[in-house]
Amino acid sequence: MLFHSTGTRAQTRGLLCKPAALCLALAACVTVTQAQAQAAHHSAHTAAANPSSWTDANDSVGQFPQGHIDLLRWEKKNHPALPVANPKEALAGEPLSLDQALSQALQSQPRWLVRAGMSATDKAQLNTSRQAQVLQVKRAWTEAVAAHQSIQFNRQILEAAEAGTELAERMARTGNWSRARQMQEELLLWDARTQVQSAELKALQTQLTLWQRVGGQSHLAKLPELPDLPALDLQPLATLEAQALAAHWEWPVAQADARRQLQGQTASSLALVRQALAQHTSTGLAAATLPANLPWNHAAENALQTQADADAMQRQIRADVRIAHAVYLSARAQAEQSQNEVQRLHTALQQESLLRYNGMLQSTWDLLASARQRILSEDAAHQAKRQAWLAWHDLQAVLSGLPYSGGMNTASGTSATTAPAQGH
Repeated sequence: MLFHSTGTRAQTRGLLCKPAALCLALAACVTVTQAQAQAAHHSAHTAAANPSSWTDANDSVGQFPQGHIDLLRWEKKNHPALPVANPKEALAGEPLSLDQALSQALQSQPRWLVRAGMSATDKAQLNTSRQAQVLQVKRAWTEAVAAHQSIQFNRQILEAAEAGTELAERMARTGNWSRARQMQEELLLWDARTQVQSAELKALQTQLTLWQRVGGQSHLAKLPELPDLPALDLQPLATLEAQALAAHWEWPVAQADARRQLQGQTASSLALVRQALAQHTSTGLAAATLPANLPWNHAAENALQTQADADAMQRQIRADVRIAHAVYLSARAQAEQSQNEVQRLHTALQQESLLRYNGMLQSTWDLLASARQRILSEDAAHQAKRQAWLAWHDLQAVLSGLPYSGGMNTASGTSATTAPAQGH
């Protein structure tokens, strides 16, 4: 039975966006043929005995306007599967937001309190240590939320694999398929189950890490979905660098120390050290030896070395800001591209596959492969969004005075599984 009408195709297009409806649509392809044959045979005998039964038969057929999908819905309704309990989805209470996680992690540790009599340097050091703790909580919360949400995508792929395996079993049972072809679908099912188990294990690991950072009575906290990225605020790099330099507690101290030492030196003493350095660089990589009779001012040497160290620290801080900013912009662009373009193309491709399937131009396995690709594209977009959030946390940490310690683990938004062998 085909979906001929435009309205029915539109309804089916919406159904394929739901994995459960996809299972209903695909697993019925063999059973519906047998059911239709039996119904037609029964209706023919009944109509021969009673002509009015043709009207009843038409009314009965009208109860299944979507063919395969409605028939299998009837089958599922009259032979429902046993529900599978999932204790993780039964958690009560409000989801743990990022602000709540930060509050719980910081309010239980008195060491973050600013005490009377602390110097400006001590306060800056305390703030830097506090920002490091904040970064750990932010990253742990983001990883836990993303891993928990990724389970849903893996379960959708598992549902599609279960539908393919069920259909393959019925095809093999009726003699339309070989056992070798059926085993190919079973391998996809076992691979999908392995991915679900791995996703659940990663979710548990990230939740335990979050529990270590935040605390609480239980590690099974109810988690929300990953929120949207913050609005893009393109500030000049010079402004961001100045903010990071002002928040870094070591650089102002090093700069002030270098300035103090240089002010205590004469111009001739500093010129002598600079002249020796110029001669040293002109000799190449070999170390230059100073003449024994040359008067040397060690205080001037220390002053210039302190200034060089302060300048190197400044360049390091500015470089951290630039790399963190570039990584965030790149991760954000990938997340937006995956969300707006790649996922849209996969969704349109699945809808096109559905139309071709209804016109008998594509097989059921093409439809299954298209559904898997769409789900994988959604998961890839989700991972790209996670990576953008991590890059954002790293940038905020650098602007708070921390060194950059993040990385760029790209998440492609075009990943897809290999399509199985075709065949009706």
